[in-house]
Amino acid sequence: MTIIRKHSYVAVTNNQEHLRWLQTVFREEGEVVVADSPSMERVRQILDLTGAQVVFVALTELSLRQDTALIEGLVAVKPLLSVIAMADHVDNAMLLAAMRAGARDYIVSGSRPGEVINLVQRLQNRAPAPNVPTASLGKITALVSARPGADTPMLALHLALAMQGKQTERNTLLLDLGNPVGDTLTYLGLNSPYSFSDAVRSLRRLDSMLIDSAFAKHESGLSLLALPEEQSAMSEITSADIYVLLGMLRRYFSRIILNLGGVPRSDFLYLLLSNADNTLVLVEQSVPSCKQNMQLVKKMIEHKIPMDSVELIVDRYLPQLPPDAESLSRGFGLPLQTTLPPSGMARLSMMNSGESLFKCAPRDPYTLAIKKLAKKIMSRDLGEVKKENKNNGVLKNLVSWFSVK
Repeated sequence: MTIIRKHSYVAVTNNQEHLRWLQTVFREEGEVVVADSPSMERVRQILDLTGAQVVFVALTELSLRQDTALIEGLVAVKPLLSVIAMADHVDNAMLLAAMRAGARDYIVSGSRPGEVINLVQRLQNRAPAPNVPTASLGKITALVSARPGADTPMLALHLALAMQGKQTERNTLLLDLGNPVGDTLTYLGLNSPYSFSDAVRSLRRLDSMLIDSAFAKHESGLSLLALPEEQSAMSEITSADIYVLLGMLRRYFSRIILNLGGVPRSDFLYLLLSNADNTLVLVEQSVPSCKQNMQLVKKMIEHKIPMDSVELIVDRYLPQLPPDAESLSRGFGLPLQTTLPPSGMARLSMMNSGESLFKCAPRDPYTLAIKKLAKKIMSRDLGEVKKENKNNGVLKNLVSWFSVK
């Protein structure tokens, strides 16, 4: 399965009308990432982590000097960057100032979408292709379900443990943003005062040392980062914060498992899903599960989530009862990745023991099914990396851990 990533475009504006217009223009073309601060450092950080080659800088008469200074700075540090000045109306003085500062063009908010897209495509065709080593960045696998509960965090935790394997060095991160909050930490008997919101606040100093000292860590070497119990600080997190944090985490972890089970349908959910390399939708054979997850999948389509990277997992599967897995796959319009057995006793034992299934029930069918699933995902990604001729050898070491026939 080849993942086709859309372009990212950065907008430096605090005008919500500008933002809505740009999002409408690029609805089919890519994602518009808003720089939540007009500072040079912040915009450059977002550009680096999104790989965006086009940035829109809003101009106003009151802040023209600061706006053009930002354009000059961006062009100085990124000569290949296409900076497009944006204003509410045509103003010769602002146009001249923007061009002198290094802007490639000047547009008026509300212009016809086709004209703007053609302009951007011309600028991108003229610019040399950026040398972005995408294969060296960590892969994000998201697990999502419309219904809160134990099943999605259970799968996310053990999929992450399977991918971490027997390596002791930092390799895999479990990013638990699901509902209920922090279940994966509880399953392993771990406490972590450092949370997802703390990581967002620490963006400027997030490095290997902070990750190794602050992130929760399992004895296997798996790193974990979860939402805080008190979520009042989450309201201050912007979409740019999420883009930047995910981009940085990709540089420090070969694998990121993202638990989004039970997360309400929201811009927060769709933004995270749009940044995943592949997504697994977890569903059961029950009518309530199918109904709610079908609504979730429809919303994902409406929000332009790349559906060619979304697959279905049927959990607690009983093959003797309808609907069968193939029927569910056809009904959802998603390829079937795998089915997982109920294994109720093994799951309950794991949740109450503080040990993973790999220790307390290593031969249980559910445990073996997860190992096979992890191997399949990693082998597929390894094949894609080889196809790109950019294999960095990381995944090859991981696959050797598995011994499931």
